[in-house]
Amino acid sequence: MKSRFTNIKNINIIILLIIAFLISFSNNYDSSFDEFEETSRARGNLLREHVQISSSFIKSMSIYGNLFFENEYVIDNKYLSLLTYEEETNTFSLDTIKGTQHEKETGNITGIGQIPEEGMVRNEINLALQYNKFFSSHFEKYPDVAWLYYTSNNNFINIFPWVSSKDFKYSENLKTVEFFKVANPENNPTRKIIWTSAYVDHAGKGLMVTLSAPVYDDDTFKGVVSLDLTNEWLNNIINSNYESYLVDETDTILATSSKSMSSDQIHKIYDLSEVSKNYVETMKTYEKETVHRLGGYYFYSASFDDTPWNLFIRVPVWRIAVEALVATFPIIVISLLLLISIQQVDERKKSELAVKKEKELFKTTLFSINEGIIVTDNKGKITLMNNIAEQRTGWKKQQAYGQDFQNVFNSVNVNTGLKSKNPVNYVLETKENFDFEQNTALISNSGSEIYIRGSAAGIISDDKSIAGVVVSFKDMTVEYEQEKEIEEFLNMNLDMLCVTDTGGIFHRINKKFEDVLGYKAEDLDGKSIFSFMHTENADKSAVNIADEKHIPSDFISRFLCRDGSYKFLEWHTQTSIGKYIYYSARDITEKVATEKKLREDAFKDQLTGINNRRLFDTIIDNEIDMSEKSNKPLSMILLDLDNFKIVNDTYGHLVGDEILKQSAQTVSSIIRKSDIFVRYGGEEFVILMSQTSEDGAVLLAEKIRAALEEKKFTVAGRQTASFGVAVRMKGESFEDWYQRLDKALYKAKESGRNKVVAASSMK
Repeated sequence: MKSRFTNIKNINIIILLIIAFLISFSNNYDSSFDEFEETSRARGNLLREHVQISSSFIKSMSIYGNLFFENEYVIDNKYLSLLTYEEETNTFSLDTIKGTQHEKETGNITGIGQIPEEGMVRNEINLALQYNKFFSSHFEKYPDVAWLYYTSNNNFINIFPWVSSKDFKYSENLKTVEFFKVANPENNPTRKIIWTSAYVDHAGKGLMVTLSAPVYDDDTFKGVVSLDLTNEWLNNIINSNYESYLVDETDTILATSSKSMSSDQIHKIYDLSEVSKNYVETMKTYEKETVHRLGGYYFYSASFDDTPWNLFIRVPVWRIAVEALVATFPIIVISLLLLISIQQVDERKKSELAVKKEKELFKTTLFSINEGIIVTDNKGKITLMNNIAEQRTGWKKQQAYGQDFQNVFNSVNVNTGLKSKNPVNYVLETKENFDFEQNTALISNSGSEIYIRGSAAGIISDDKSIAGVVVSFKDMTVEYEQEKEIEEFLNMNLDMLCVTDTGGIFHRINKKFEDVLGYKAEDLDGKSIFSFMHTENADKSAVNIADEKHIPSDFISRFLCRDGSYKFLEWHTQTSIGKYIYYSARDITEKVATEKKLREDAFKDQLTGINNRRLFDTIIDNEIDMSEKSNKPLSMILLDLDNFKIVNDTYGHLVGDEILKQSAQTVSSIIRKSDIFVRYGGEEFVILMSQTSEDGAVLLAEKIRAALEEKKFTVAGRQTASFGVAVRMKGESFEDWYQRLDKALYKAKESGRNKVVAASSMK
């Protein structure tokens, strides 16, 4: 009986071992799978972060270049005087700064032809030199960038860091290289930022890709601002323990973990991996940012905004299985010992197993969070940290465990440079949660710096005491850099500048914006820029903004000021990388008023102040067309001052001019607002009346005739006029209509003057 019980017990142990093996294998398989997914996503996110930083920088340089040419006056850069011209080669360069401190601050400009004394090309050279302060700042933060440079369509190049013209200088064939060709107007009419495919660097740094953006002076293409990333650097970004490929839309390899790829030859992905073109095309169809199985491989794919790139990371399924199997064997031994121990002290081991599961669950939870996590005990000693915390602090877990939190987590206030408050000590002392202050930076063990946001909270034990502290933090460097880019944009000291999110909600404005419109930044907080734009008297682009939320690059609109008035603003917009839109504006209210007055003056008779014949010729076709469509009558009166030549000959033109002016005033006081009164020529006037029959026009003409007859002028005495009246017949041309009108006037003159004759009375 005892043997039978022992056999049953052994069978149970074996069954338990098998179950433990299967569970352990499954968990280890999942763990290896998760490690592959986490590593792949981390490589993709790191690459995405650098792409966003590069795109944001080059876009801001393009915006700066476009705005630079709007300056009316350009002050020469201090390095312009150091340019030298070589008559023998007909070239110029900045080689004179070699070996000086300036060599670290600026790039080398090389070009063909003489150095211009003035004009737009000289201004463009000033722009290229001005770029150097931005190039230098960016290169200092991101030294892995190969080159930063501006290539002019006017035959020169500014390249940073400085390199002697003996090693590299401008030549005409640079305009045929990918970095320039992709951004010129022929290939990039929409003026986007564009990534090139891989190509061999002309300055000797091997395979690379380039991000280029065009620079324009209004609609004139000036040149291209570019940033180079080497194949070697991209290799390091995506490198991992797995098979990795970064390819463009043509499947050309931009970077790879493969050691067989030459540094000076361009390859397709099919050249270096055991995959077919169909296999690659199939991978592209799968959902991005997750792991899929295709054939005997797991693969992860990612794409990147503003690039034509795809990242593929693969691992054989058998490798995941082998790793899980290797990791499972120690668990078998441990499981066997645990089972034996469970038989001896069942209750105690059940309790320990429960505690272990809790810890494992706690660890799994912490390690799955996409933030840095550090756990300390109640003495402030580190007991646990996840992989992200390990990467950000630069401390290996084994080195960090047991260390004081402050020794590992070196944080400072960016503005003051002082060490930040210790969040662990704060929680242990106050028993309150802690939020990191703004502008906090974390300095890693290697000296690198990132901007962070985070918090700390106590771990409460069963007796309500604090058993330890959990600190979580997130890398906010990209967000900080974008805010810094916005700050630099707003401080360019050019026109009115503001930044909104993609929904039009105000984010930031500069002082010029406040000065012109009267608003403070807090007045606009949370409000939409569209709500201040009046579509009346605006061009169609502004109407589209209000009705369709479409943002054109250039438009004019009326904008509500803080005092309730409106100003006409001429806008230019530029979409940024991420969630912001950049606006620059100019106040053109006076210009609009001046143009309106000029238009009105063009259609006014200078002597009488009424409409002139130019206006009449402009509107008559439209008036006839409206009359035809509405089937409403359109009548016209033609009046001529009687014997006016005798008045001029007898009393002179000054008296004649005064009679013309006063007669025009008399007529203007009688006609309706809708009637169009025109001096048609000399002493001849026309009154155009919509929706008026011939009888109605005759009555008005009689009223005007009587008023003129009663009026007595100081020198010339009484001045009469003769009138011809005609309503336009259906389908009648203006010429035929006017001819009937003129005949009626002639009849009035012929029958004794000072009369009104209707064309319909002449049969």
